[in-house]
Amino acid sequence: MNPSQSSLSLFLLLLILMITVSNYLTANRTARHEIQEVSNGRVQQANYRMEQGPREPENPENQEEPSHINPLKYYSAQAQRDLLEAAGREISQEFYQKVLPEAVCIDKMRVGENLEGGKYVCKPEAVNQQDCTIMSLGLNNQIVFDEHMSKVTGGKCTILGADSTEQSAETKSKYAAINGQLFVGKMPDTLGLPDILKKSGKSKVDFLKIDIEGGEHAGLEPLIKEHSVCQIFIEIHGSPLSHFEVLQKMAKYNFRVFNVDPSYKCVTCCEYSLINENCMEQYGVVPLGTTIPKPDM
Repeated sequence: MNPSQSSLSLFLLLLILMITVSNYLTANRTARHEIQEVSNGRVQQANYRMEQGPREPENPENQEEPSHINPLKYYSAQAQRDLLEAAGREISQEFYQKVLPEAVCIDKMRVGENLEGGKYVCKPEAVNQQDCTIMSLGLNNQIVFDEHMSKVTGGKCTILGADSTEQSAETKSKYAAINGQLFVGKMPDTLGLPDILKKSGKSKVDFLKIDIEGGEHAGLEPLIKEHSVCQIFIEIHGSPLSHFEVLQKMAKYNFRVFNVDPSYKCVTCCEYSLINENCMEQYGVVPLGTTIPKPDM
């Protein structure tokens, strides 16, 4: 290649390089300009939408609301299904495990015996001591619970005790000392629970302890249907289905379980403590999801 051809080739290469660089710079400026215009347009559009407020969907009928799962409702539904399944079987211990607390009592205390016969009561000192009633059904000359309740409530509550047989002279004397009244009759056949209130001149019950050997199935509902009852401490006897049916009766009138205490002596017996929703604030109780489904009204 002669010198003139080399010079021409070098010139052409430089020319091509200059053209390429020029095109790149022009394209870059154009791209930046277009991006800026798009960006400004989006900002203006966003500002306009903010000024105009939220825009209605063009076709609301075709717009579906996002589905939200309420954790509390999900928990309750699952717990109720598990309990219903356990109620249909004959394994009592499994059923007791499925009766989950529906409320939390921060100041829960054991009243009465430490073992069999004691009950878990929610903050008994919070009762209105100027006008309070304790009903204790099923005594059998064992009144440790009644005496302890009298003490923790300030000794001013009226205590209504009942049993199918007459109590001993010693029990009568002790009962009189704690402002108690005694009633005799087979509950609910010859002595209805509302009748006890009527005879005593009372109209409401703050604390109800009930252990009437199966009589709770028929005797409890007339009382909680007709009268205000705050807390119930009940021993239920029988199959899981029998327990479930009694718990449902109480759930029907807005009672919630806050303690479950299976008996160590009787496999088919269990103590339940419940509180009415209307009394939760008074006793500092926090509601949880319900696990006892209410029966069809």
